[in-house]
Amino acid sequence: MKQLLDICGSELVRASVLFGLVSGLIACGVVEHPHETQALATSNDFAPLGGTGALPQAGSVATGGLVSAAGTMTSGGQGEVVGLVGGGGGAGGTSGSVPGTAGTAPTGTAGTPAVASGITINLGGVEVPKEKAIAFIHVGHSNMAGRATKPQASRPFHFTETNPHAYMYHVGSMPALAIEPKTAGDTAAAGPGTALVKEAAMMAPNYYFISLGYGKPSAYCSQFIPGGLYYDQLIASAKSIKGRVTFGGIFIYLGITERHGSDADRTGFANCVNKLVTAIRTDVGEPNLPAVMNDYEVEGSGEFVVGGAVATAIRPQIAMCSTLVKTFALVSAQGIGMEDDHHFNLDGHRTWVQRALMTFKQNGWAFWAP
Repeated sequence: MKQLLDICGSELVRASVLFGLVSGLIACGVVEHPHETQALATSNDFAPLGGTGALPQAGSVATGGLVSAAGTMTSGGQGEVVGLVGGGGGAGGTSGSVPGTAGTAPTGTAGTPAVASGITINLGGVEVPKEKAIAFIHVGHSNMAGRATKPQASRPFHFTETNPHAYMYHVGSMPALAIEPKTAGDTAAAGPGTALVKEAAMMAPNYYFISLGYGKPSAYCSQFIPGGLYYDQLIASAKSIKGRVTFGGIFIYLGITERHGSDADRTGFANCVNKLVTAIRTDVGEPNLPAVMNDYEVEGSGEFVVGGAVATAIRPQIAMCSTLVKTFALVSAQGIGMEDDHHFNLDGHRTWVQRALMTFKQNGWAFWAP
């Protein structure tokens, strides 16, 4: 009986302390924002850390070749690469301490990653150096989650064929070969995630690429930024894998769903995208991490047609992102294959990621590309 009372007493003390802490936070105006799900344990997601280096501290990893001069946009047709013009090559990176080595890293140069850290990540039984494991963060609305099912002839590339250098990772499971509809999906259809890492692996076969994707149907920008409904979920995989990979870029599908928000969501869209990109860069410790976003889905029809109310309200804000967000470009959706009145089909997703990756290469952001 005494042991039972002792246990109960200690539990009551802990509960009282916890209640006091929570009450104090609320009294100070600190309130937890809503979470869609509880945090998942990540202890079994990876093999033990390989190599001789220790996990780096935030902001300590040297970065190189990620800064681009500002440029202007061009429009493009089917298969045409659209990105920054006049911005051109990357500049030298910033230096900082490298985990597992003494002193500071040398300054990076365009097209050259930072010095080797000695850290590896196990991908499919292969110990891949951190510098050769390139992680892409991709986030957006239902088009990112995936609605593509056709054309039938293109299904194998997205749904059944894998590339041994193209992976995906979600918190709660080990990295696995990328395949749709699993990169960012909520249905049995495909988004751009598999195409993104497979196309990158074909461009740079000596590297490994990892999809860190999150899509949410009908979601608009203010729901993705910190304090919104979905930021914790979209950044979870990136934060969990941080220190084991080299982050290569941010890929965004947003804009058309701002119609679900308020007037403030539409008029503040460019500022919101800047907040989202800045938050992701801060959390992964890469202040110059390149980012691209889809330009308006000009092949949309019905209420989404160019010249309609939806397009007219948001297109100026989309265009403003190019001047407001640093190290950023819009990728044209002109000539993109469509699944329906506003979602890309399988070929459309593949075309878009090809354009996005070429935009990275042309601007000197793709240090991994030959």
